[in-house]
Amino acid sequence: MKRFVSLFFIFSLFTDCWTQSVEVDPMLQNALKTYFSGYKLENYRPYGSMKADSMCVDEQERNIIVYTNEAFSSQPFTPQTVSRIYKDLSRRLPPPYNTYRLSLRGKRGVDIEELIPNIYKEDGGDKRRLWGEVNYKGNPWVQNLSRPFSITQGLAGRHLMVWPSHGRYYKAGDWVWQRPYLFCTTEDLFTQSFVYPFLIPMLENAGAVVYCPRERDIQMAEAVVDNDGGDRQGRYEEFPQSDYPWSTLSDSAFAPPMGLLTDSVLPFRLGTARWANATNRRSRLSSVSWTPHIPRRGRYAVYVSYVSRPNSVSDARYTVYHCGGRSQFSVNQQMGGGTWLYLGTFEFEEGENRDGRVVLTNQSNYRGVVTADGVRFGGGVGQTDRDGYGTSGMPRFLEAARYHAQWSGLPDSLFNADDGTNDYNDDLRSRSNLLNYLGGGSVYQPRTAGGGVPFELALAVHSDAGVRHDGGIFGTLGICTTVDGEGKTTYQTGLSRKSSFDLADMLMSTVTNDLSATFPVEWTRRELWDRNYSETRSSHVPSAILEMLSHQNYADMKLGHDPLFKFTMARAVYKALLRYVNYSHGIRHYAVQPLPVCCFSALLSKEGNEVRLSWKPRTDKIEKDLARPEGYVVYTKMGDGDFDNGHYFAGKTEITLPVNEGVQYCFKVTAVNAGGESFPSETLSVFKARGGTKHVLIVNAFERLGGPAQVETADSVGFDLKKDMGVPYHYTAAYSGEQLNYDPSAAGNKGPAGLGYCGREMMGKIFAGNTFDYAVVHGSAIAASGSYSFSSCGKEAVMGGWNALGDYDMIDYIAGLEKDVSYNLRSYKTFPPSMCRILTDYLREGGRLFVTGAYIGSDMQQVEERDFTEKVLKYRYAGSARSDSTDFVRGLNLQFPIFRSPSSLHYAVSDPNILMPAGSGAFSVFAYGGGAGAGVAYSGKDYRVVAAGFPFECIRDASVRAKAMEAIIRFLTE
Repeated sequence: MKRFVSLFFIFSLFTDCWTQSVEVDPMLQNALKTYFSGYKLENYRPYGSMKADSMCVDEQERNIIVYTNEAFSSQPFTPQTVSRIYKDLSRRLPPPYNTYRLSLRGKRGVDIEELIPNIYKEDGGDKRRLWGEVNYKGNPWVQNLSRPFSITQGLAGRHLMVWPSHGRYYKAGDWVWQRPYLFCTTEDLFTQSFVYPFLIPMLENAGAVVYCPRERDIQMAEAVVDNDGGDRQGRYEEFPQSDYPWSTLSDSAFAPPMGLLTDSVLPFRLGTARWANATNRRSRLSSVSWTPHIPRRGRYAVYVSYVSRPNSVSDARYTVYHCGGRSQFSVNQQMGGGTWLYLGTFEFEEGENRDGRVVLTNQSNYRGVVTADGVRFGGGVGQTDRDGYGTSGMPRFLEAARYHAQWSGLPDSLFNADDGTNDYNDDLRSRSNLLNYLGGGSVYQPRTAGGGVPFELALAVHSDAGVRHDGGIFGTLGICTTVDGEGKTTYQTGLSRKSSFDLADMLMSTVTNDLSATFPVEWTRRELWDRNYSETRSSHVPSAILEMLSHQNYADMKLGHDPLFKFTMARAVYKALLRYVNYSHGIRHYAVQPLPVCCFSALLSKEGNEVRLSWKPRTDKIEKDLARPEGYVVYTKMGDGDFDNGHYFAGKTEITLPVNEGVQYCFKVTAVNAGGESFPSETLSVFKARGGTKHVLIVNAFERLGGPAQVETADSVGFDLKKDMGVPYHYTAAYSGEQLNYDPSAAGNKGPAGLGYCGREMMGKIFAGNTFDYAVVHGSAIAASGSYSFSSCGKEAVMGGWNALGDYDMIDYIAGLEKDVSYNLRSYKTFPPSMCRILTDYLREGGRLFVTGAYIGSDMQQVEERDFTEKVLKYRYAGSARSDSTDFVRGLNLQFPIFRSPSSLHYAVSDPNILMPAGSGAFSVFAYGGGAGAGVAYSGKDYRVVAAGFPFECIRDASVRAKAMEAIIRFLTE
C-alpha cells in the first residue's frame, strides 16, 4: 500500500504516489522534521529554511520518497554530500523505515543525484551536457595581431556575451533606474563597476572575444565617421587601386542619424556600405580611412562596422593609428555584420590628424570581398528620445541594453516588442535577442538565421536585494533555466539545458571559495535557482544570472564597494568561465592568467644611457602553479605619446633598455602565461637630463585602493562619502549620492524609510581614482627644467630588499591618499615601519627628501610613528584642513589651485593635513587659502626635508608643478 503525507500542509506537485491523505507513523514524520531543521552545510545559507514539503511511503515496495523544498534542493551537491545525506537521514529514521529505500527529490521532481553538477560526477557525467564535437574552429570574430604573445590555454577563439544587470530606462514620462537607491548606489550603477573595469578586461586578457549588449566605454565624447556621414565628425576617404575599386553595396548599412533616436530610426538601415575585391598582392592594395575629429585628448574605444556577404573574407585587416603608434587587427567579416565590433581602447590627440585614424585594406589570404561601413570612437551619451520627453541625460554606458541594442543594429521587432509601452520588458528581452540575433547560424545555433557569431555562453551579472538581520553576509545566488518557455530541455544542437545549471554552479562555487580564501569572511553561498527568468530562458546557448551579493545588505556592501573585492569577485567569475568553457569542450589542461607583478623599479644606469627595469612575480595563493607567469610584456611610452603594443620577454624579471637624453620614458609591465595576461603594474618613468648632474629617485608609495568611510555606531550604520569617498581603481561611476538613512533598525524597509536610502546628486558622474601613474606626473615636473635626471620605483621595491637610496641626490616620496584605516581591506600605511627605518638611515647619511601626501601626519599617530615624523621629518600634525574650503595653496612665491573636489579629471584631496614645524631648523613653506600650514621644510647641517600635507600631483597646473618642483629641488640639493 502507498501512503502520502503532506508535511507542513504543502502538497507536492511532483509525486507518483496516490494523493489521498493516509495516516503516517508520527515517529517517521518527526524524524524527518528533526533532520531537516538541523541540517547545515558549510558556507551554504539559503534565505529560507530547509525542509521537506511532502513524503510518499510505499509499504509494498519498501520505498520512501521525500520531496524537499527549493532551499534544500538548491544547495551545492556532490557525490560525497549526497551519499552523506542518505546515510545520515536513513540512520535517523525509526524502524522499519531505516531499512527502506530512500529517495530525496527536489524541484521538478528530480532526484537530488541529478542535481550534482556534471563536473563532479565520477562516471564522467552526462555527455548531453557537454558540447562534445560541437566546436568553432575558424578565425575569431576579431583578433589583435599586434599582441606580442600567444594564448594557447585560455579562452582564445571563444566568443562570450557578458553584461551588467540594468541601466537607465524610460518609464511613464521619466527616465529612471530599474533598482532603488541604497548605500550610495543603485544596482544599475553598482554592477557595471565590476563588469567594465574588471571582468571584461580579464576575459579579453585570456583571449576571449567579449560582446556586451550595453555600451562599455566610459568616454562620453564621441566621433562617428561613416561613408554616408559627410564631414560632421571626421573624414571618410578612399584610396583605390584601378584593379580593385570601392563600390556601393545594395545592402542597407549604417549611417549616422541626423537627429535623436526614436522608435522609427534604425541606424543600420539608414545608409550604405562599400566593398572591394580582396587581394594578397601588397602592391595592389586599396584602402579606406576613417579620421575622426576627436573632441578632446583621451582614451576612446574604437568600434568598426561592416556588412557580411556570402563571399566575405575572414581576415579583413584593420589598422588603428593612435598616440602609441599603430595596432593591427584581423576581423572575420563572414560573421557579425551590421553591428558595432569592439577593437580596443586607445589614446587619441584632440582634433583631426592622420596619426589618429582607422585604416582598412582589401588585403586577405582568401578570395572574396572586403566591406567597409562606419567607425565609432568613444562611448558617447544617450541619444534616444522617448515619447518626446528627451534623452536620459546619461552617458551611454549607463543606459539600458534596449537603447544600445537599437544603436547596434537589432531589428525593431526585437527591441520594441511592446510598441514602446514597456521599455523595462523590452530591455530584458533585448539582451537575449541580441545574443540570438548575432549568434544565429553559428555552430552553436545552427537552426536559426543570424549573424553567425559563435557565442557559446551568456552571463548576466546582477546584485540582489535582501537583508540578514543578524549582520551576516547575504551572499551569492545563481539562476538558470533548464526548461524554456516552450517546454524544451535542449538547445539547438541537442545540448542539454542542464548545462546552464552546471555553469551557474561553477560560478557560485568559484566565487564562494575565492572570496572566503581571500578575505577574513566566510562568504555565503545561497540557492541555485532553476527558474523562468528572461535572461536565462530565452538564450539559445547556456546562460546564467549571477546575483553577486545583496546591495541591500550592509555587510555585503562593506566589501562590495572596495576595488580589491571587485577585482577578486571578477577574477573568480573569469576563472569559473574559463573552467566551464574548457570543461564543456573536454579540455583538461588550462592556465589562469597571472596576477600583476610587484616590486617594480625603473633605474637609470650611472652613465644614464640605459634603464634597468626589474620586477617580481606575485604569487597566486589560490591557483598556485596554474597562474604562474612564463614571461612578461614591457610596454613603453616616450614623450607625449602613448604606450606601444609591448615587447615580450620569456622568463626574465629584469631587462636593460637604451634611453636617449632629453626624452621622458614611461614603462609598465604585465605577467603572461599560456592562459593570458595580467593586469598592468604601476607606471614608472625615467629621464636623463642633458648635462645634468643631479639624480632624483621617485618612490611611488601611493598604492591604496579602498571603499568609502564606514559608519558603525549603536544608532548609525552605513557609508559617509563626505568623510572619505574611498579610492577607486582608475575611476568609478558607481555612486548615486550620499547616504541619508543610517538607522540600523530600518534594514529591509523600502524607500526613504529604509536603511541605506541615499541621494541621487552623483548619478551619472565619473570620479577619478588611483591611476598608478603619479611617478610620471612628478617626473614630468622634474624633466621640465631639463637640469635633473630621475629614476623611479614602487614602495614594494624599496622595502623588498633593494635599498640603495644613498645613490641618489634626492628622494621624491609620493604618498597620495595612502592611509591605514579600518575599512581598507589591506594595510596602506603611509610610512610602514621598515620604510621609516630605511628613510631614517638615508637621511642620517645626509639625504634629501621631498614627501607629499594628504595623510602623512594623521596616519602617523602612534608614539613611534610621531617620533619619526617629528624628530626625523621635522613636522607635526596639527589637524585637518577639511574646513578650509579654498582650493588653492600658497608657497614658493606661488599661488596654485589643487584638486579639492571629486571629479573625472583627478582624484580629490578633500581632507588634507595641516602640518606645523617640529624642532629647530624647521619652518613653514606652504599654507592653505585659509592660512593654516600646508607644508614644512627642514634645513639642517645633517640633511634636508620638504613635506607637504597635500599631494604634489594634485596641483592642477603642469607649469606650476614644474616651477614648484624646480624650487624644491634647488632648496634640497644645492
